[in-house]
Amino acid sequence: MLYLLYGDDDFRVEEALRELRERLDADGMLATNSSVLDGRRVTPTELLQHASALPFLGTARLVLVEGLVAAAGRGRAAVDRWRPLLEALPTLPPSTTLVLREPPTPRRGGRRESIASWPLVRELAALDSVAVEEFRPLSVYGRGGESEVGRWLRTRAEASGVAIEPRALSALVDLVGADLRTLDGELAKLAHYARDRAVSEDDVRALTPEAREQSLFSLVDAAIEGRGSVAITLLDRMLAEGSETPGRVQYQLGRHLGQLVRATERAEAGGSEQEIGEATGARGYARTKLVRQSRGIRREVAERGLRAVERADHAVKSGRMPETLSLELLLLEVAAGAREGRRGRLPLRSSGG
Repeated sequence: MLYLLYGDDDFRVEEALRELRERLDADGMLATNSSVLDGRRVTPTELLQHASALPFLGTARLVLVEGLVAAAGRGRAAVDRWRPLLEALPTLPPSTTLVLREPPTPRRGGRRESIASWPLVRELAALDSVAVEEFRPLSVYGRGGESEVGRWLRTRAEASGVAIEPRALSALVDLVGADLRTLDGELAKLAHYARDRAVSEDDVRALTPEAREQSLFSLVDAAIEGRGSVAITLLDRMLAEGSETPGRVQYQLGRHLGQLVRATERAEAGGSEQEIGEATGARGYARTKLVRQSRGIRREVAERGLRAVERADHAVKSGRMPETLSLELLLLEVAAGAREGRRGRLPLRSSGG
């Protein structure tokens, strides 16, 4: 049997491979009867030698090939090169399981190309002894119901015997998004914390790093968008909870102002959202938010804010001002500058020019 596993969701690919290994390792001898081959270097002859071997003191043999299809490429020449494998698959020992694990393909025009249409994949999929499975990223958006990520997390919790309240599950998905590896780790941590009771929404917001990050980003956004009183309120709460330190808040403020300087420079030159993203390294929602902020503030205002961060840092390190007071004054200064330095929204060019 041959399994072709591919897709952008590497966590579910790894999970599928782990489950396959567990199923094959009934006698505990699979480790002795496993081979891992580099698809960029292995030849058809070498692969068939590994796949044709019988298991030693066991009932199953696993041959894992990493990146064979990607190395073979999307052309018809890949089929010609691997014709010996295609023809030999029906004759391999029933004790052999062959797995082709493929990495995500490079992005083209912002999207990843699926290998489903590649000639070699189509030839493999047509064989009865081949199972092809694509693991695309799950969606965090549900049309009037539970999202794919929410359903995955609920199933994961049930399989692990973890009780989690619906609001807690929704909050965890909202905070972490479609990162299944992080969700799995957070679920295990929350279950250990809750012990004999169901995980609550308060547990999620208290223990999940993304929740703390969200509050920190909200504070930074408030200062940069001219809402000084909101920034101070958020700071007081975080310091009281002990979830953040003044030094980390100041670092994040300075980092974001640095990005904003580069973003406003591109925005004033008529740059597109994509160009602003490339200049700042921001992606996704962070890029969208940065573009919005760069269209509402002048570059010299962002630069003054960045210099204010440097002055506050020097004041604390030189012992002239306590850390918390320095940060509070800094937030108010940045917010006041943002209010005074607002401008009309600048038009953005489309990514196409």
